[in-house]
Amino acid sequence: MPNALRPLRDAELSMRQFEQRAAALPPVLRSRRELEAHGIRFLPEDAQAAVQLPIADDGTTFSMAQDVRWLDTDHFAVGRWDGSLDVFRYTPTRSSGPLIRTAVSSPSAIGVQMITRLSANSFVSSNDSQSMVVWSRSVGRDWSEIRPDGTLRYDAEFGVATGGDSFAVGGHHYLVVGHASGFLTVWSSPATTTPLRFVVAVDLQSAAPVNPFGLQHIHDVYLVYAEHSSALVVTASENGQLCFVRIPDGKIMSRTVFNDAARRGINSIAVRDRDLLVANCSVGSSDYNLWYFRMDVDAANIALRDRVDLKVNPHRPQAFNFCVVWARTDDGPCWFSSTEEGALWMGTADSAQGLSVIGYQEATNPLGSVLAFQPCGRLVMIGFNLYEFVTLNSPPA
Repeated sequence: MPNALRPLRDAELSMRQFEQRAAALPPVLRSRRELEAHGIRFLPEDAQAAVQLPIADDGTTFSMAQDVRWLDTDHFAVGRWDGSLDVFRYTPTRSSGPLIRTAVSSPSAIGVQMITRLSANSFVSSNDSQSMVVWSRSVGRDWSEIRPDGTLRYDAEFGVATGGDSFAVGGHHYLVVGHASGFLTVWSSPATTTPLRFVVAVDLQSAAPVNPFGLQHIHDVYLVYAEHSSALVVTASENGQLCFVRIPDGKIMSRTVFNDAARRGINSIAVRDRDLLVANCSVGSSDYNLWYFRMDVDAANIALRDRVDLKVNPHRPQAFNFCVVWARTDDGPCWFSSTEEGALWMGTADSAQGLSVIGYQEATNPLGSVLAFQPCGRLVMIGFNLYEFVTLNSPPA
């Protein structure tokens, strides 16, 4: 690991300093402030200007959700900026709190940024810049009785875990994790019941990230193909790159910038068979915040099929697409996206017809929300508040 990490150690700032200075704000606010610093206005010309009140700023704790993952058909886990981790049961009553709430990390570590299901009884979450926590429940017990069941430690220069996926292939269970540094780590065990061990680190940093902040966070990792003893994953980063990486050896099969003219990186991706959706923040009137690609697994590359800008107010200087997921209604496959205007967008995608936008509904507070879909027809949307939706009148058997 030391040789692979030497470029990071030679950087001007350590990873901890980097996170504190460049990523201490939620991405929506960070992007907005950068535009305002260049004289771009978000309010109408005749709007009353803000003033500095005779008070001193003594700190801010953000409590919006950063990640959500289904644990089974009835339960999902939510990680927040304030460092808390919640496990909810889907709609036990019309209004309910979490089954369990626990403090996982300090808000100074930018909260819980990653949750990945490992098995029917366990999941892993980000913790700090050099560790992840494995959570488990006893077989047959409720998720309200989860407990820490181990810590996965790694070099602090990798940074906090920001995205991940887990799967089984070739008789081994793998956890593939993206980090704030732009590195990918691969972990493995011969079975889901034995501890995960570090396998390899993969440098997916970009020398020219598309964002002006120098961010390299890998926000999403998805399995796209598995056969015999190897697999292929796709990763999505703030630096703007979509990368195909072979597991378990970590060989980089391809790297592609999703948009050569992008001014912001990738916030979220969604994979369905060979269809890939990419959510980002559009800047200006000629940019887009939802992209549709087709993946060629054999060649490990992507081809653009369509793009749209999901924006309620067409004059907004930026339109932050926070999250995108594939889902299904009684009419067939569809997608949902949540944007900073508090809108939940819905549409379809077809390799021949491209993207079709059905429309949006006002669903939540501004800044955006995380989304997660359960194949039985359950959609959850979480920002500050929790919203639950049913998409199928007749769930699949």
